[in-house]
Amino acid sequence: MTERAVPSRSGVRRRRGGKLFFVAALAVNALAWEPSTYAQIDPFYGLPSLTQEDWQAGIAAAQRLLNREPASVGLTDTWVGPKTGDRGTFTILEVFEHSGMPCRTLRNQIFYNQSQTQSVFRLVACRTATGEWKVVD
Repeated sequence: MTERAVPSRSGVRRRRGGKLFFVAALAVNALAWEPSTYAQIDPFYGLPSLTQEDWQAGIAAAQRLLNREPASVGLTDTWVGPKTGDRGTFTILEVFEHSGMPCRTLRNQIFYNQSQTQSVFRLVACRTATGEWKVVD
């Protein structure tokens, strides 16, 4: 299936079979959330939980990958939860610009150690003029 960036009034949207993967967008917005926010919103309802330490390790990996220059398709960064053994991989799937902002499409693959299950999410993040990465899809 072909995926394309589609400009919209609110930014870039990914069109994939008519479904917008809102859960993935919430997950990556966690890059800017305070730890107390994790307790208020659980975008992974029904999936195994990540500890705060797992979240921090995942966020650090995503930040390293987003800030890596030059960015290129296929670059990856990994993380491992220090206590749980849960682990994940972020991979750059696409590098592009939108409205003058550098953007990346990432795949986030999470492996849950205890349940031996995994989750895969795709998301799009763009760097604003202030240098912050924001999830746009």
